[in-house]
Amino acid sequence: MSENHELEKAVRAALEAEPAVNVHRTPIEVKAEASLVTLSGQVENIAAKRKAVLVTAAIPGVREVLDRLGVEPAEEMGEDEVLQQVRDALLQESALDNHKLVTVNRKAETRVERDPVDAVGEIMLRVEGPGRRVVLGGSANSLSHRRLAGLLAWWVAGSTDVVNDLAVQPAEEDNDGEILDAVEMALEKDHAVDTSDITLGCKDAVVTLSGGIPSGRQKFLAESDAWYIDGVRGVINELVPVDPA
Repeated sequence: MSENHELEKAVRAALEAEPAVNVHRTPIEVKAEASLVTLSGQVENIAAKRKAVLVTAAIPGVREVLDRLGVEPAEEMGEDEVLQQVRDALLQESALDNHKLVTVNRKAETRVERDPVDAVGEIMLRVEGPGRRVVLGGSANSLSHRRLAGLLAWWVAGSTDVVNDLAVQPAEEDNDGEILDAVEMALEKDHAVDTSDITLGCKDAVVTLSGGIPSGRQKFLAESDAWYIDGVRGVINELVPVDPA
């Protein structure tokens, strides 16, 4: 049996054992080439996507994981509609007003959507293929702006994946405080989540959510918001819902 086959077998076993990943409902294709493992397919939610990658990366012999996993969209949309909705979300976010915004359609035609004279960054937005993968390129002037742009793209109901290739200029060093600030921002902006009794913590890029929450649905949404933030390597959800449903 080849080394690639053995590694693929180990990855599949690890994914099968991960509670957040339902490989029977949403199968994941695993392909190993030497120490590079590619994961592709569509999973149920952002937690399943993130955990599938983390579980795979932890397997001995895996040097790199190529994440080609998409998330089941909340609403079916075409490429053009996803592009328009992400564009609108970025345009409506006042914190990004000082970033130039350029969209690239499926014909590779570019359009300048916003071009402030005092621009401190430039976001290039495109949507790839029938998979509706949102790709953000260019630059942002801080880690928080970079993460905000990615979060807004994830929140569009038709997007299945977000590739955040925004460079931060000038460069900033990431840390637990930056991640914590970004998660707090995400929860504050999510009007579907009551954050009044939530306490946040972050250590080694693992976010802890604790306190009370009105419902089980909001508990799920709060955890998803944390996973949407780039750089988060784990979420410990200790929120206690008043209504488990």
